[in-house]
Amino acid sequence: MRSGERAGSLAARLVLLFVLGSGVIMCGAGYALYHALKMRIGANEAAEVAGKAHAVERLLAEIDSLAMLEGQLERFRDVAVGHPHLSVGVSASGRWLMPLPEVVGQPGSRTWIIHRLTRELPRPAGTIAEVVLAIETTETRALLREHALAAALVALAGTVASALLAWFVARRGLAPLAQVAARAEQVTARRLGARLDLEDAPREVHGLADSINRMLERLEESFRALEQFSADIAHELRTPINNLLLQTQVTLGRERSPEEYREALHSNLDELERLQHMVADMLFLARADRGMIALRAEDVDLRPEIEGVAEYFEAAAAERGQRIVVRGEARLRADRSLLRRALNNLLSNAVRYSPQGGAIEVAIDTGERGCAVVVSNPGEAIPAEELRRLFQRFARRDDSRGREVEGAGLGLAIVDSIMTLQGGRLEAASEGALLRFVLRFPAAR
Repeated sequence: MRSGERAGSLAARLVLLFVLGSGVIMCGAGYALYHALKMRIGANEAAEVAGKAHAVERLLAEIDSLAMLEGQLERFRDVAVGHPHLSVGVSASGRWLMPLPEVVGQPGSRTWIIHRLTRELPRPAGTIAEVVLAIETTETRALLREHALAAALVALAGTVASALLAWFVARRGLAPLAQVAARAEQVTARRLGARLDLEDAPREVHGLADSINRMLERLEESFRALEQFSADIAHELRTPINNLLLQTQVTLGRERSPEEYREALHSNLDELERLQHMVADMLFLARADRGMIALRAEDVDLRPEIEGVAEYFEAAAAERGQRIVVRGEARLRADRSLLRRALNNLLSNAVRYSPQGGAIEVAIDTGERGCAVVVSNPGEAIPAEELRRLFQRFARRDDSRGREVEGAGLGLAIVDSIMTLQGGRLEAASEGALLRFVLRFPAAR
């Protein structure tokens, strides 16, 4: 095991589980064999005792006196012929006529199975004849102990061997994971385009490698978006900062009157307000991306909210001969402040991009799938590719005269983030000379 690996690694866990499993199986198999051998030996000993006891019972049945018992001792000795582990003892009323070996019944290293048969003899009356069968089991018990020891050693050796085998198999089996980890370590910020090779990977690793590749694709996309966002921020901030710097340098280039200084300060104030608004928008987007904006959902009557936002833009629309029309009514559950901000951005764009005398319509549509707020305004047709790009940050359109309209290009990106936060979505469509933006809210639950 390398020094960088921990005891809790996947390979170690697999080995431990395999060793525990194999150890339990081997110990169980060893015990089963030991128990089977013990039962077999016991059955043989019981059968031997039962057979000899049956023969002794027949002999005792033929004896009816003490004298006859004494005359039949040789026949009792013949019972043990051919059975070196069998000893036979005969006694009458406690007196041994044919004694057993002295070791029988004495404590020591030898073990015996004792079986007693008794019969009361008619002559003389009250005489009790007793035959004792003793089978020595010392060797069989030693055999069982040896078998148990051998089974334990085999189980131990098998467990150790299975541990080594399991370690080898786990290392070889998990080698593809180590290769995936090694290749993943090669991926850096400069090499986000690198992907894991799936051709030589086992089938079980394909899912993991494919998930890592998809994760790398998402990281690469996010990293590129972050790079682009950073570049856009630098570009957008550079313009007002350069304006401030140039205006201040020109103002301080020579002695000026108080009115000229006041005019320069007002110009700087406009640029600073633009910077402040841009930074606030970028901070909102950053917090929205990280889910740090807490929603305060409440029941909202859409018509008064839209009319309140429209009233704010009526003066600017009147200067351009435009009019704002609100149609429909609905109630929904949403964050009131975020809803007003989204409507504010859409109406601001509508007033800015609509031609002189155009009509801006805000329609409320309700259905089974939820509620939708449609903001429509006349304007030049926009290709589908550019429509999708409008939701990106710092994306702006050029007006009909070819100059860039004021704004940081964050308005629609903020609207899109607001709708995502509230479980809805922002849609855009360009139908001829009519541009439509739709705030689609989910159905109330």
